[in-house]
Amino acid sequence: MSNLLFFDIDGTLITNDGRKYFPEDAKKALAEAREAGNLIFINTGRPFVNVDDFIREVGFDGYVCGIGSYVRLGDQVLFHQEMDQGTCREIALKCREYKMRGLYEYADYTCYDEENFDIPDTQKLLAYFGSKDRKLVSRIENPEFRFDKFTAWYSEDSNLDAFRDYIREYFNYIEREGDFCELGPKGCSKATGIQKLLDYFGESPENVYVFGDGNNDLDMLNFTANSICMEKGSEEARSAANFITSDVEEGGIRKALEHFHLL
Repeated sequence: MSNLLFFDIDGTLITNDGRKYFPEDAKKALAEAREAGNLIFINTGRPFVNVDDFIREVGFDGYVCGIGSYVRLGDQVLFHQEMDQGTCREIALKCREYKMRGLYEYADYTCYDEENFDIPDTQKLLAYFGSKDRKLVSRIENPEFRFDKFTAWYSEDSNLDAFRDYIREYFNYIEREGDFCELGPKGCSKATGIQKLLDYFGESPENVYVFGDGNNDLDMLNFTANSICMEKGSEEARSAANFITSDVEEGGIRKALEHFHLL
């Protein structure tokens, strides 16, 4: 019987700022947890392609990505829920209509609509997603334009209510901190991704430990009693968790692992 440990990335394993700092002590604590016989997984809203090398090199047993739309164990893809390309284009055109600026994320690359992407730090964001030879598709008309999930920014000129009404047929709307939202495909969540791995291993939720900090972590924080939120997490995430730990720069990962006797 193994414990399965799931870690969000942004704001949990790395600082939720431009530095994206991943403390060495947190890396060592993860390695020690794995050496102790636990299986460790990333569970993130990011698509697999955007899990940076400096995170992967720690050595994870698998990944739940794209808010549960992609589940990977080692080199084996256990699950990938893909959206029809025609529907992807229709949604992107609706985002133009409602003035929602979308960043559309597929497992292998990232897309955006160059005619509808005037957000703060646009060039900085695109430089990041297009870095390290990652593919970046910039036009809806491109035959490769598609996505599993997406993030959208809104402003005073956006028709947010109409967008919410439209998108609920296809995606779950998650309000994030700031003027943006995250959209995960219907039927998928960070919790469903965990369940697919539990089914594979024949384990139960009692052997699951989850670490998160934001509103897109709520499903997994509510999935098990062994739920940990970082100190600077959102109010909703802190309320959902059963244990609050320090932030990653203050040794929060190690403190929580020690608290639950996982080292």
